[in-house]
Amino acid sequence: MMLIAQLFSFRFSFIVVFLSILTLLFAEDYNYLYHFCYNSSSLAGNSTYKDNLNHLLSSLSNASNSTSDDGFYNITSGREPNTVYGLFLCRGDVITEICQKCIASAAIDVAQRCPTGYEAVIWYGQCMVRYSNRSIFSIMTTDPNQDLVINRDVLGPDRFNQLLAGAVKDIANRAANAPAGAKKFATKEVKFNEFQDVYSLAQCTPDISGDECNRCLQFAIGGLPECCSGKEAGFALYPSCILRYQITPFYNQTEAAEPPSVSPTRPPVNPPSPGKRQISSGTIISIIVSAVGSLVIFSIGLYWILIWKARKKKTRQPKKDNVGSKTGDQSLQFDFCIIEDATNNFADANMIGAGGFGRVYEGVLASGQEIAVKRLSRSSGQGGEEFKNEVVLLAKLQHRNLVRLLGFCTERKERMLIYELVPNKSLDYFIFDPQKRAELDWPRRHKIIKGIARGLLYLHTDSRLKIIHRDLKASNILLDKDMTPKISDFGMARIIEENRTQEPTKRIVGTYGYISPEFAMHGKFSEKSDVFSFGVLMLEIVCGKRNTSISNPIYAENLLTYNPVRVKID
Repeated sequence: MMLIAQLFSFRFSFIVVFLSILTLLFAEDYNYLYHFCYNSSSLAGNSTYKDNLNHLLSSLSNASNSTSDDGFYNITSGREPNTVYGLFLCRGDVITEICQKCIASAAIDVAQRCPTGYEAVIWYGQCMVRYSNRSIFSIMTTDPNQDLVINRDVLGPDRFNQLLAGAVKDIANRAANAPAGAKKFATKEVKFNEFQDVYSLAQCTPDISGDECNRCLQFAIGGLPECCSGKEAGFALYPSCILRYQITPFYNQTEAAEPPSVSPTRPPVNPPSPGKRQISSGTIISIIVSAVGSLVIFSIGLYWILIWKARKKKTRQPKKDNVGSKTGDQSLQFDFCIIEDATNNFADANMIGAGGFGRVYEGVLASGQEIAVKRLSRSSGQGGEEFKNEVVLLAKLQHRNLVRLLGFCTERKERMLIYELVPNKSLDYFIFDPQKRAELDWPRRHKIIKGIARGLLYLHTDSRLKIIHRDLKASNILLDKDMTPKISDFGMARIIEENRTQEPTKRIVGTYGYISPEFAMHGKFSEKSDVFSFGVLMLEIVCGKRNTSISNPIYAENLLTYNPVRVKID
């Protein structure tokens, strides 16, 4: 009897602990994943649309409490032309209570994140909320979308990727071919190694067809190799479908599983005999010991679960250049919709420059701040490393003769740099133009030369970091309204140690005509490399001619012996 009681109490305690841990695992705190806003400045004054939107979000939150079994609901609010169309989708494994709380959180959150949004979508761990000023019902769409990744590598990535490919193919097929009236939802668990499984989940909104569901999920699957190859977890978030995997359980396997077939219950072979039996003191002690042991196990389990969740939140990141973390200031990151609105959707009328790198647009933020947006083309010679390098360096530099970086944007696979607007364009626009050159009298040229020199001195000596620009030239000197020069374009810049006089490199960068001989021939750069470029630039400012436009090379072997004009500058 004592042994039976011990076994019973231990099994009961173990079940309690196990269920508690499962509850912690699955009760993620309705965690925000990502959002997109399509903003319009005109919406700020449209109180009718905003009232309809607020009513719609409130209705979605209320409807989630009594939603049907498919966890999906859509509704409209208001009349044309101010009608708002909205919907929500809860993850297929979550219970109604969690669905309701997730929708309530997401509805409040999207209103705060998109205050002037006429269309938006927000994804949480357990739900999605979406609204628009156009009909979005029963229409499959793959835009906007976002891939997220937990940036930790698995052991044995090749086998992992192969297992994952098979799993997501299977769940996409099952979700797309769900019976009529059932959720377009599927999960799969596959064994990866002795200690780890791979858990995957696919789901579509139930208002689209099976073929459209499959098409949406195939888009999502197609992006996994680029964003998440060999990583512990990944998310593909689309308006019409979601795909997710990770090596730890994240869905309720009981709710996600197919309902088991019911078999008749057999009566007990040996029914318990009547009568009462007293529990001995040894049995009571055993129960107490088991309970205490279970409490210890529960505490240890709780501790590790909390650590796991903290790490998961810390390491989840979107699939894009992690520039913000390198600068130490996430406030530098702009939403795409804010820049789009500031530049009137990148209108041609707002374009103020173009080149091999891409285009430059002027714009005005909602605060009234005038900005210049450098939108790099995907074929630009400035790659991802140069982009990150410029953001990281300029975020740490502040000087009146350096262009000021306000932020950056990497959403939707874009690479954009947002600067203060410098209205008078670049130096080459003036000094190499026969008419514009006349606007630069000698005092102004003197001021420009001194300003560039101060900026270089700051980079080489006075800043916290010793920085070599490596691409100093006329087109990289911007002029503000007072013709104060500002050094720009730090994509090629490098930091060198204070006690080092020069650094070697295998890659020669910069612009021919400005590159110093030791850098061009031996790959060694230092502050002297910038000083050489500055000297060439100073001659161009004084002469008004490009360094490549020497018209009488017969009289000069090189730049040092070519001196078409001698000017004394005090």
